Amino acid sequence: MQKKLFNWLSFSTVLLVLASCGNKAPKEAKYIPKDATVVLAVNPKSLEDKMKQGNLTIDSFVNKLSVNTDTADANKAKKLWADFKNSTINIDENVFLFVVQKASVQKGEANAVTLAATIKDEAKFEAFIKGQDELKSKAIQKESNFSYLEAAYNTSIAWNKEVVLLTMYNKTPKMTFDSLGNYEMPDESTTKKEHKEEVARYFSLKAEQSMGSVDLFNDMFKEKADAYGFSTSAGTLAALSGTPLNLPKLEELLKDNYSAGTFNFEEGKVVVKSVTHTNPMLSSILKKYAGPTVNMSALEKFPSQNINGAMLVSFNPELFNGLLTELQVGGLVDGFLAGQGLTSADIFKALKGEINVIVSDFSIAPKEMKYQDFEGKTQTYTSSMPSAKLIFSANIGNKLAFDKIMQKAVETGFAQKTATGYRNGAGMTATSLFLMVDDKNFILASDSATYAAYIAGTGKATISADVLSKLKGKSTASFVDFTSLFTAAIAGVNDESGKKALTAANNTFKNVIVTSDNFEDKSVKSYFEVNMVNAKQNSLVSTANFINDLIAIFKEEEAKRKAMYSTEYEILKDVGIVPEK
Repeated sequence: MQKKLFNWLSFSTVLLVLASCGNKAPKEAKYIPKDATVVLAVNPKSLEDKMKQGNLTIDSFVNKLSVNTDTADANKAKKLWADFKNSTINIDENVFLFVVQKASVQKGEANAVTLAATIKDEAKFEAFIKGQDELKSKAIQKESNFSYLEAAYNTSIAWNKEVVLLTMYNKTPKMTFDSLGNYEMPDESTTKKEHKEEVARYFSLKAEQSMGSVDLFNDMFKEKADAYGFSTSAGTLAALSGTPLNLPKLEELLKDNYSAGTFNFEEGKVVVKSVTHTNPMLSSILKKYAGPTVNMSALEKFPSQNINGAMLVSFNPELFNGLLTELQVGGLVDGFLAGQGLTSADIFKALKGEINVIVSDFSIAPKEMKYQDFEGKTQTYTSSMPSAKLIFSANIGNKLAFDKIMQKAVETGFAQKTATGYRNGAGMTATSLFLMVDDKNFILASDSATYAAYIAGTGKATISADVLSKLKGKSTASFVDFTSLFTAAIAGVNDESGKKALTAANNTFKNVIVTSDNFEDKSVKSYFEVNMVNAKQNSLVSTANFINDLIAIFKEEEAKRKAMYSTEYEILKDVGIVPEK
């Protein structure tokens, strides 16, 4: 049964990622606790409507999800899906997935992942549960306001007349030992009890305890989108409660920070927009230490016509010092750094606040490798190895502070002092990277030729105007060119199935762009865009076709393996050896 439940959860998660919803006031919110770390919402009906644009249906897509070529298993999967559709679970309305994380020094860590959906008929749903072979022998526990069934070791199904909750509860208890130092196995009955208590909590939430009381959560649904995502800082606070660290100011800094995002499948691209709303304490810090925007010239002058990707970051270094001051831990950090002859001010002042990483000319090609054998002789062999051109650059801020840090690198052998700055030392020889530092720039390159061409500034990177326009004016900006990466990988991979999978990906995905703005109006806005090769087709259809291609490739590979094993079996049988089949 656990396998089927995992299939159900996996499919439902696909719905969450590949569908849409549009209700402004989700009624399921009253079953979602306010301390949930992540909430995803989707409407499967919208998924089907968009898939129909490519002559696809949910049924055909689900039937292809199983990569197993065994007919019996495939038929079982189809029957489970048919039964599921008749269970009165309402897949025309919102389907939610939410995660709750808990931790304490005494009990350890626990997390609950719950799939929530409305049902039309409680009696018919219960009949569906009883009709599953693996659940027939399971006892349904009737509580005052819900029914509960232990479906598997860490999985439960709970429902009432409105909603069904499928919950997977995982616990990592605190390690305990007896008087002899022997590890004590955790009590499973305690975990089961905590599991049920957590689920029971969802059915008994007061209005102010539910996600429905969070205005930012409800406001998210006012904007029409294909899917929604909501996250809170509750998980971070839970993790802190599981440690002996006691920093009251840190809890104040982290509590009540929310991120709300919309997910849309558009023609030729997938677009995700998110807004992070910060609490008053964090907002005041971000506003006070707002940074500049990224330096586009660092990317535009890169000496290559084949840029694979880049990440540009711009920030105000004083932000980190401001955080330490607000948290009142500056003295603690300085005490730790004192042993290294440094202060927190040295760290923050060393850089000016600009970091750029650029990669180009990725390839996979045969390369001669050398090694020493047992007799001490040098041997060679050829292996396919990836390679690329790289530039990592950072602008230097306070030169005295930076020199104090670099002196530590000199002492460890990773750098050596020169008349004009620093360069790579013996400790970096094995990395094959080239380091060069002057009064203004710290640059780590893949090789000296790339460094020289980059510093000359006479090159011009080939990047589409559309990508460049979306990177400009941001505090962080990055992109990955899938086409160049997949093309290079296809040329360097020898595995036939691998080539087919990479070709399918290359025919589907073009690039991805991720950016974020500086703090403004009590929030930080972020943007994520995946561009598809087919700019005129809905991106959901393109993604579904790609998944179908992968499934076909996997099934073909599995059929080949079975045929090979069958042939080997017959050969061994002919010579009198009968192995287990």
